[in-house]
Amino acid sequence: MEVAGSSLSRVNDAWHEFRREVFGDPYLVWHEGADVDALVNEHAREPERAERMLRAGLGEGDHVAVESLGALARAGRAPSDTAAVLRSALPSAEGTLRVRIAQVLHEMTGDDEHVSEVVAVLEGGGHWGDRIHAALALAALPSTPRSVAALHRGVLDPEYLVRYHCGNGLLGLTGARADIAKHRGFTRLSGDDPVRHRAVADELRSASSVRTAGVYGDRGGFAVELGAADHSAPHLRSARVHAAGVRLSGPDRVHVPALRNLDVVDRDALERLGFVDVPESFALDQSTTDELIAALDFDFDVARWGVTDLLIGDRVRFAVEIGPVDPLGPRLRTCTVWLDNAVVTPFDNTAYVPAFVHSLRADIAGRSAEFGRWGPTTEDLSARREPDGTVRYRLRSRIDGVGDREGVVRLRANEVVEVLRETVAVLTAGQ
Repeated sequence: MEVAGSSLSRVNDAWHEFRREVFGDPYLVWHEGADVDALVNEHAREPERAERMLRAGLGEGDHVAVESLGALARAGRAPSDTAAVLRSALPSAEGTLRVRIAQVLHEMTGDDEHVSEVVAVLEGGGHWGDRIHAALALAALPSTPRSVAALHRGVLDPEYLVRYHCGNGLLGLTGARADIAKHRGFTRLSGDDPVRHRAVADELRSASSVRTAGVYGDRGGFAVELGAADHSAPHLRSARVHAAGVRLSGPDRVHVPALRNLDVVDRDALERLGFVDVPESFALDQSTTDELIAALDFDFDVARWGVTDLLIGDRVRFAVEIGPVDPLGPRLRTCTVWLDNAVVTPFDNTAYVPAFVHSLRADIAGRSAEFGRWGPTTEDLSARREPDGTVRYRLRSRIDGVGDREGVVRLRANEVVEVLRETVAVLTAGQ
């Protein structure tokens, strides 16, 4: 009688034999990449065998199998269930496998939510080779606020090659040739000084911030002339406002949350923002406000997801990363929660401070078995503390057809309490 283990072993052996037969020496595949065109040709000769072997390779967690499925999809010859199979594999995928699955799914579906899966690999603490693959992938995928922020964070990586490829990714956002080796900051990036790495990262991010600068609307009716974003102080932004052909007198820097939250743009609304001598009426195209809000949101979110100077705890275990105070709206503040080297507030890291602080204090006092029940900011996290200190967690996926990601991390009780107490102290300072 054949046992399951021996059957599985034979499948694995068959995949490795097929892999060598089609792609050649495993070392060269690792070093140079897989020639997926060879797989497409093999599929033309023996489609059933090729598809069976690729499924086995995916079961082995081999990213070459995923790259091959992507090549078949581009050729219009992928199995009909390819997207469904990849979605089912994504929740448990790690490292380069996770990157490749997300890339192929994005290519097949056009859903930018898959970009966040690549971001998670770059942000995490896996092997440096996986982080390089993530950085290279982000440079080729559509830019999102989280991907720009992750590339900026990656320029601070302890591994030089990760910094190099993240620098290239940020440089590419400026429209310049993506060759960081020719950039004036290269010598600082290639050295070992984190302070100099941060200076280069900030410089590259600032250079990309001009992408959303420009005039939104018609100066003869209504227009906002945005300056470059300041990601280190995202709540205020240089802006000139024009109405009925006149540039309005008022603040040179506008409060971004107030501007983007205007329900109606009229004389009263602009006066509340601090502008004076506003005309009684002016023509407004709704598309103007839509485009303006999209531009404001993009840069504000780059800052919201970016690295900050205030990290409480250890990202590898448990930490809260707190953003700068909004000088005109201190009741909202960026609070990114990290658990097991991953962001567990991946969709909403803006906390309403009074409620968030109340939840943290209740957790400190009660020490419930439930972990991370701190209001809307952590609503995508479900976690439970076991008596031995183990925290079992589930992070909800918002990608259609993709299951939740699960994990386990061991935390000391006093470690959690210390992070929560210090977070409360920071958020309530000056009250």
